[in-house]
Amino acid sequence: MAVLNFGSLNYDHVYEMDHFTQPKETQSSLSYIRNFGGKGLNQSIALAKAGVDVFHAGKVGNDGQDFIDYLKKYHVDTRYLVKDDAQATGHAIIEICKGQNRIILHGGANQDIDEGQIDETLKDFSKEDVLLVQNEISSMSYLIEKAHEKGMMIVFNTAPMNEKVFSYPLDKVDLFIVNEIEGAGLAKIETDDLEKIIEALKETYPDRKFVLTAGESGSFYFDKDTCIRQDIYPVEAVDTTAAGDTFTGYFLASYLKDKDVKKALDLAAKASSITVQGKGAAQSIPEISDL
Repeated sequence: MAVLNFGSLNYDHVYEMDHFTQPKETQSSLSYIRNFGGKGLNQSIALAKAGVDVFHAGKVGNDGQDFIDYLKKYHVDTRYLVKDDAQATGHAIIEICKGQNRIILHGGANQDIDEGQIDETLKDFSKEDVLLVQNEISSMSYLIEKAHEKGMMIVFNTAPMNEKVFSYPLDKVDLFIVNEIEGAGLAKIETDDLEKIIEALKETYPDRKFVLTAGESGSFYFDKDTCIRQDIYPVEAVDTTAAGDTFTGYFLASYLKDKDVKKALDLAAKASSITVQGKGAAQSIPEISDL
């Protein structure tokens, strides 16, 4: 079994702030750093650090060679990562304030994934394999359809949640990974009541499996017959930027290994609690030995 993560890669421009910038306000940052990020890259790093052999497919621009080198450093296979000198690599502007963040995303080369690149990549994968995707690249409908035709297990982290998600063939997805905001959006309800979100998702997508993360309220795995809850490991958060991506990578790595949901949730909770204690995205994701 191979895990193919067809996902985004972004330079993260991170600004530590005294408070979040308000409309019409200009303020100076307390610090600045440029990190490697993008939900795709973060999740590939998390999978690799959790002990999974992972292939990363996607696209970077003429400034993106550093991404290829960075992924290789953590033993992520980059043979399906295209470098296009006519593009600019995607980037994000991130404000950090008291452990919370605000993010502005520009897709860049992530939004230039076409059907040809997808076909060339998927020809090497089969029904024994897993496709992990997020909502930060183009041609998502085609990618999901073609992976389903091959019989691959499809895991969809619906971040960032927007209307485009509903144009995708969601009936082809096997496992959704969402937070409470994305879960409510996917169920098309306006509430922060976790019980109502879970019930609405089960009713709307009765044949699908879900993992839902809910901050201090912990995380949940559920399908039409089962609901399992996992508490958090309380820590003092410094930067929550890659917490969800760490959870996704560690949960999936453990789940694919032995299908023990409770063990996978616990491992992912431990890993994400370590991530939020460090600054930055990919570099704050722990090695499995740290757990």
